[in-house]
Amino acid sequence: MVTEDMRPLSLELLSKLAKCPAVSFYEGAVAEFIGQYLEQLEVSFKEDAYGNLVVRRAGEDPELPAIAFMAHMDHPGFEAFHAEGTTVLARALGGVPSSCFSERVPVQIVAPDGQMFRAETSGRHGPESERAVSLHLKDEHPLDLPCAVVFDLPDFSFDGELVHMRALDDLGGCASMLVALTRLVSQRTPGDIYFVFTRAEEVGLVGARLLAQERRLPMSTLVISVETSRTLPGAALGEGPVIRVGDASFTFDIEAEGVLISAREQLRERNPEYKVQRQLMSGGTCEASAFAVYGYRVTGIALPLGNYHNAGTQESVEAEYIHLDDFLAAVELIVESAHSVGKRRDGPAWRRLQEIPENHRARLMETAHPS
Repeated sequence: MVTEDMRPLSLELLSKLAKCPAVSFYEGAVAEFIGQYLEQLEVSFKEDAYGNLVVRRAGEDPELPAIAFMAHMDHPGFEAFHAEGTTVLARALGGVPSSCFSERVPVQIVAPDGQMFRAETSGRHGPESERAVSLHLKDEHPLDLPCAVVFDLPDFSFDGELVHMRALDDLGGCASMLVALTRLVSQRTPGDIYFVFTRAEEVGLVGARLLAQERRLPMSTLVISVETSRTLPGAALGEGPVIRVGDASFTFDIEAEGVLISAREQLRERNPEYKVQRQLMSGGTCEASAFAVYGYRVTGIALPLGNYHNAGTQESVEAEYIHLDDFLAAVELIVESAHSVGKRRDGPAWRRLQEIPENHRARLMETAHPS
């Protein structure tokens, strides 16, 4: 169905990224891994004042709009802010499951030096609006606060079909962009392409909003959010990545989506069994919307995600999961999209709506009611 040789690299990158704690404002390990991998590829990148990472690859035609693929490096978790003995207080950062505020949910406190200390929740702390929780350390340790707290879940597992990770949202998106960039390094593209890795998405799209507000990408850039997003009817696991026509806040842009539609048609021409879905993904707001409100043309690619934000069945906290075939097909879509910016208005759907049959035009004129 898709190129087989992407599987080893894809699983390797996913498994390595899975080891990195990824709480909002504590994305350092993820950013370090991505930076080191880019250096291995001999791909230059810039880190802005906020810690967002931006790769730019020059294209052949400066008249074409650039394409930017964007994923965020953080995941919902907690920030520990007070410790006394074996009791630690922490506040939620992002949309953690409501069950986290009950008792006996296993977590790991991540020290600044990378050491991880096991703890479990012991109930809500303070009013519900503060979204704080009390933690009980298994053993007393001196803690340098504030620091990140992640769920005590397996980093990574693969059963031959599904990839399970503590934090696929959005390390899955980051990994898919790295695999795609690995393939694009040896290819020339029509227009400029950007690969952007952002921070603090889970607490309000903060890194993306700052990039958009400060116009760090040319205003003509077509921005494509690469996300994992909760499964919905029409966005099912194993049926391919989703061309995301909108999110919980806004619908997206025909010009930007035209690139993905053109890429989809090219891929299906070469392989009629190539799977891709198209859906309004209303489960959350993604970084495309952050750029849309500042005047950019945007769209998205989403990987259907199980156990969204670690919310399992019966209020349990579980690892998130995606289908590897969806991931691999998303890589194909990203790579093909990098070559499709000049073809975004050439597809049959676009032509079908532009080309009005003259006999229909004439018949409407003949049968129009006189004013």
